[in-house]
Amino acid sequence: MSDIHDLARQIVADAWADSEPQSDVRKVLVTPASKITMRPVRWLWEGRIALGSLALLGGREGIGKSQIATTIAADITRGRLPGVNKGIPKSVVIAATEDAWEFTIVPRLAAAGADLDRVLRIEVQLVEGLTVPLVLPTDVEELRSVIVAEDVAMVALDPLISRLDAKLDSHKDGEVRIALEPLTAMFSETGCTGLGLIHVNKSGGSDPLSMLMASRAFPAVA
Repeated sequence: MSDIHDLARQIVADAWADSEPQSDVRKVLVTPASKITMRPVRWLWEGRIALGSLALLGGREGIGKSQIATTIAADITRGRLPGVNKGIPKSVVIAATEDAWEFTIVPRLAAAGADLDRVLRIEVQLVEGLTVPLVLPTDVEELRSVIVAEDVAMVALDPLISRLDAKLDSHKDGEVRIALEPLTAMFSETGCTGLGLIHVNKSGGSDPLSMLMASRAFPAVA
């Protein structure tokens, strides 16, 4: 029996040793709340979508989520959206995979009166020359560069779930947070807003945290 106990203790000790942070790589930092400057919420769309945040637009298939997002995008490019950028045209990035740009997205934007020069389709080119959709969290820093360079006020992710790395499980809170938390941190730092389109599940109910498809981390992080 003592041999079993010794083996168990050794396993625990080995696991603890493997998990110990390296002092030359990681360091815990603390900041007094008194040193953190408070700031008011600023609105991309007054009272509805906060600046520098991730917002979700949820609903069943075919009820017009993409059309709403298109209208918001068009208003941003013309400076028409009530909020901090009212009267100041800004650019919008769209990462969309469900609709064709040539047949659906661009005609929809044109019908909404968007400045098409300010609407940017985003894709990722690999070293092999292949073009693939944006992936989270892998492409967050590249997305940051585009936001800064192109004066982007909003990034539309349609649908949001499809932007997660294929290795991540969209039904597991921890894995969804791996994708979304670097994104929301980047939005907070740049002042850009993310608008993620997401479907609702078929279970019904009135709790927004339970109505949306997949992990509760999607609405919790947003």
